[in-house]
Amino acid sequence: MSRRAVRPADHARWVFNRLAADYRLRPGYPDALLARLLALAGGPSPRVADLGAGTGHLALPLGRLGARVAAVEPAREMLAALAAEAGPSVVPVHAAAEDTGLPAAAHDLVVLADALHWIDPERGAREAARLLAPGGVLAVVTPRLAATPFLDALAARIARANFKARPAPPPVGLLFSTAGMPAPAAERFDDAVSLDEARLAAVLRSLSYVGPALGPAALDALLADARALAAKHGGAVWAREITLWWARAG
Repeated sequence: MSRRAVRPADHARWVFNRLAADYRLRPGYPDALLARLLALAGGPSPRVADLGAGTGHLALPLGRLGARVAAVEPAREMLAALAAEAGPSVVPVHAAAEDTGLPAAAHDLVVLADALHWIDPERGAREAARLLAPGGVLAVVTPRLAATPFLDALAARIARANFKARPAPPPVGLLFSTAGMPAPAAERFDDAVSLDEARLAAVLRSLSYVGPALGPAALDALLADARALAAKHGGAVWAREITLWWARAG
């Protein structure tokens, strides 16, 4: 179910409320990316709005590194998982990315990490532009799985189970242009995490086109095949190519 058609108050309709426990076990973001985001935000304690914060994979480490983060997430269970680990520098905000309720022109960095494909890009762009302070940075983080023998075989197996498992790229250019920003710069970061069997299963269940999309028998079969593929290829290494897109407001 697309998040674009569901209001934050519609608790029962948010598929992500069913995914929160597994979602927390997804790999986080590499230190180099966190450092780059803080450098772009500037200052000793930059003000950050993390739109579509999920369970806090970006908001929590940014907060530990000194940023003051408004973690905006419409799925209550995801936000509860984030809040359980949040320190005083991270404020959970139950709202949609398109209508945050946060103060205007008050954020040094507005970031959407692995979330753009779930929001209305035009409404989200206007809200991001509203939130940015003069000279602030709009950033989008788009991870994708790297091409490795294990991940290629796993992707092919998932595609056989769900033909919708190859979504279109998120509309990065539309977001920046609608926000009135220049064309974004692009920087790449690589990350790889070895997953044990339990964590591999959790990560797969957390994918919207796997866990919620497949029936119990099809999901069990896919997880069994994933374990077999990991054994065949020397382990389940979750390797990602992460692109940071960013531009600075005038």
